[in-house]
Amino acid sequence: MYFLEFLKKYKLLGNGFDLAHGLPTSYISFLEFCGKLIPIYKNPEGRPGSLYEQEVLSNWEINKEIKNILEDAYKSRKKEDIIQFKTIYPRLDELYLLIENNIWFNYFDKCDKHGKENWIDFESGISDVIKAIDYVMRKYSISLYDTERNFSDGNTYTLPLEYPKIIGQIKKCKKIYGLEKVTYLAMRDYLLEDLNKLTRALEIYLTEIVGKIDIKKKSPDIEKLFAQNDYKFSRDPMVLNFNYTNTYQKVYLNGYPKYYKKHIDFIHGKADINNTIETNNMVLGIDEYLSKKRRNKNTEFIAFKKYYQRIYKETGSKYKKWINEYYKENPNIEYPVTEEPLTLEPLTLEEIMSYKNDFEKIKKLGELYYKKNNVYIFGHSLDITDKDILRDLMLNDYIYTTIFYHNKEELGKKIANLVKVIGQDELIRRTGGSTKTIKFVPQKKMK
Repeated sequence: MYFLEFLKKYKLLGNGFDLAHGLPTSYISFLEFCGKLIPIYKNPEGRPGSLYEQEVLSNWEINKEIKNILEDAYKSRKKEDIIQFKTIYPRLDELYLLIENNIWFNYFDKCDKHGKENWIDFESGISDVIKAIDYVMRKYSISLYDTERNFSDGNTYTLPLEYPKIIGQIKKCKKIYGLEKVTYLAMRDYLLEDLNKLTRALEIYLTEIVGKIDIKKKSPDIEKLFAQNDYKFSRDPMVLNFNYTNTYQKVYLNGYPKYYKKHIDFIHGKADINNTIETNNMVLGIDEYLSKKRRNKNTEFIAFKKYYQRIYKETGSKYKKWINEYYKENPNIEYPVTEEPLTLEPLTLEEIMSYKNDFEKIKKLGELYYKKNNVYIFGHSLDITDKDILRDLMLNDYIYTTIFYHNKEELGKKIANLVKVIGQDELIRRTGGSTKTIKFVPQKKMK
């Protein structure tokens, strides 16, 4: 009997997966690119391209292919009525129009960028703004149809820091410029409209810019997990992808049967250049911040929340089906009592053969490994914004989780985040002794 044949494997990929492969998919990289793009449409007509290269691109550490695209766009620009200039790249023109006077782009462009290296910080920033507005509405009993009040007197009102910042920017935007009063309804709808525009701009960046980069790195850890013989012995290997990109398919599934490509769940949607603002299905939202009592009653800002966007945009939800199938196959799961602590690794052939005369133990181990599942997490920060999904996968005594980390500093952050996700007691129970189901493994150097 070969117990590995019964083993299922799940892989969870975060934005660190793309970054490890040399792709500039971080929030900072997107902002920097937009910052270099704007001068193409704002610089005076007739300005030579050499100055754009010297003044804007020279000290920018980015892939040369991206610089070449921007240089070509600058040199090809022509005067237009809709925007100041138009280039040979229609998608770049579209991206510029999406970020021009965009309240979220302007807000994040002015934020302190120290340490903001992934989407989690972007989502946290959106959350700060929405919670600040919600706080003011609740504290002063304001409805969506009331007009924004003048809270400029800091001695009278104690407001969240993000509230005056975002309100000031909203009042300066062209869409409502000149209006003396702004309703909270208009404020909310404007924030949502510009968030959708920014999400589409990000989609264009990931597909038309990052998607053109030739990936030259591979992870030995991922390569080992996704090796062809792994697919041969694993039953329905499945990948839960938190990214919008198809890096995993391009690098590790090239040449494999299309069957396995169907077992990828883009939980936050997938970037597609053929989309529009309306058809874009990328989830870029916030975690639930309301109490249980309020969340089912106060839905004014529900469209900014991740769970709502997943439903509304009909993103991937295959992982739910995977979990349901697992419990359907194992309706009476109880944590097994064995003479020795369970390990996170499958039995070797030699270990199996050592039990050849103990048929009861072989049967017992066979039942155990039939139920056993493995989750491998690569490049995900384990932040609380994905708490619901992470808890579904980790809080099961037959699901063994391996978490890869880049360095000790990152390991510390992941441990701290896991405390917020599953709690201190669960983390202690699941990382040691006979109840161990979670382990941390250092990543091997990219090759």
